[in-house]
Amino acid sequence: MRATALPTKTFDKLAGTTACDGLSRLGWQVEAGHKGFSLGESVAAQLHISVDVSCDLIDFGSVQIDGRAERDPGRKLNGGEQVKVFWPQDGIHRWYEVDGRRILYHDRQLLAYDKETGIPSQQTPSDAYNNLFAALHRFLAEKSARPYLALHHRLDRDTSGVMLFAVDQSVNRKLGNAFKHHNIAKDYLAWAEGHPKRDEWIAREDIGRKAGSYRTCPQGQGKSAETWFKVLLRREDRSFIWARPRTGRTHQIRLHLASSGHPVIGDRLYGTASAQRLLLHAYRLSLLHPATDQPLVLTAPVPAGWPEPHELAISPCNAPALCFNTCGSTFP
Repeated sequence: MRATALPTKTFDKLAGTTACDGLSRLGWQVEAGHKGFSLGESVAAQLHISVDVSCDLIDFGSVQIDGRAERDPGRKLNGGEQVKVFWPQDGIHRWYEVDGRRILYHDRQLLAYDKETGIPSQQTPSDAYNNLFAALHRFLAEKSARPYLALHHRLDRDTSGVMLFAVDQSVNRKLGNAFKHHNIAKDYLAWAEGHPKRDEWIAREDIGRKAGSYRTCPQGQGKSAETWFKVLLRREDRSFIWARPRTGRTHQIRLHLASSGHPVIGDRLYGTASAQRLLLHAYRLSLLHPATDQPLVLTAPVPAGWPEPHELAISPCNAPALCFNTCGSTFP
């Protein structure tokens, strides 16, 4: 895999710029006198790097024009465009590929994968290569000249577990509507700090943003969010919890558990760095197959590195009812 290091001169320049999501960001407006320059030439001149390194940076997905990622270093500039560079913290390093052993299900229409912790679901501002969507596309391209891949849900970078993709356009809209209308049951497992007072409850706090960060807020002051929780096990200082979100807000389970006073263990954003990884796992998806209308249950095993138990029977019969029709998931 290719890797490109950042010259010291460029690093010093980026170090004095604004941090964005943990990344160094540099932006400028293309001068009128640079009309006709290629994007690769412009980035090379601004960052004091070679055109080859500049082109590699652009191909890596780290450069935006007017707020949109641009991966063609040969694109001609007209002057006046806003260019932003998000330099990846580890440099331009192409290292992630899918592990065929983690494919949970694959037929002509669907592919399910057990995502590793620490891997983004899709492209980030600084990196279009090292993410599950791009890696699966490369995997499929080895078998088909024109692979199709569509994503309708995401997991946080540090959340592991099952993700489902459409690999045939004929089911894309139906699968998308199933996620949109909550006709897919999503079951998560988490180790949380402390002991909740109740064994089972529903969190209904809204989720909003303040100063760039997600937070819970009273109903009506953010986007509606609803999560069902059930305590499966209690240990000395932690609890093993089953979560089923009805809505799909960013960081929803993590925020609702933190709001209850029992953040997910290892949650550096909303709790404490009490574990090497976030102990949140997307355990199961239950749906009707969009091509056959037959029930399909996709399960990602509990990660081996988790605290015991590594295997635990979780019966859908003990969860809120799932209606396999237009009504979506319902709660008691």
